Amino acid sequence: MASRTVLWCLLLMLASGCSVFSTREPEDPLEDTGNFVQPDTPEQVVDNLQQAVLELNTLNYRRSMAEDLVFEPTASASARESVFLSWSRSQEEQYFSALVAAASLNTGHSLQLNDRTLTLLDEDEFVLDATYVLTVNHRRTEVPTQVQGRLQWLLRQGPDGLWALVEWTDQELGSSQPPWSDLKAEFMK
Repeated sequence: MASRTVLWCLLLMLASGCSVFSTREPEDPLEDTGNFVQPDTPEQVVDNLQQAVLELNTLNYRRSMAEDLVFEPTASASARESVFLSWSRSQEEQYFSALVAAASLNTGHSLQLNDRTLTLLDEDEFVLDATYVLTVNHRRTEVPTQVQGRLQWLLRQGPDGLWALVEWTDQELGSSQPPWSDLKAEFMK
């Protein structure tokens, strides 16, 4: 009796034109991964972060940072904003997601890193020191779309051989433009 049922099922599948063993078109990925390069070098982490800003890609922004990310805001932002007391990778992700949501339909975003020096500290640690100009064309009129300052990124190679941003220090330049720390604080409110 069971063999008859199996036989009938096979006949029905053949009659319906269903091809069980044929290939099908692959489905689109759930999220666009953008231009992310496996971070085999410290420079690739920097490039990935710049590309994540350009594309407003939250996944690649997060993938460029270590789980135990430490962020040191500017001295003035630290004194003024309590949000930095417990800043971690989670807060960094929240800030960037809020920024992306406010800028999602606009274009012209960029992270320019100027006067760059990449210094070897150890075989698995580098420090990037650079001035920056971050432009994100968001829709919040009370918050600037451009910030600038100086940053230091400590980049470290993990046990898997991949590099990530581990420590981030933000510094003011004394210009009329606010630093990145101020933008982060505004998008956490």
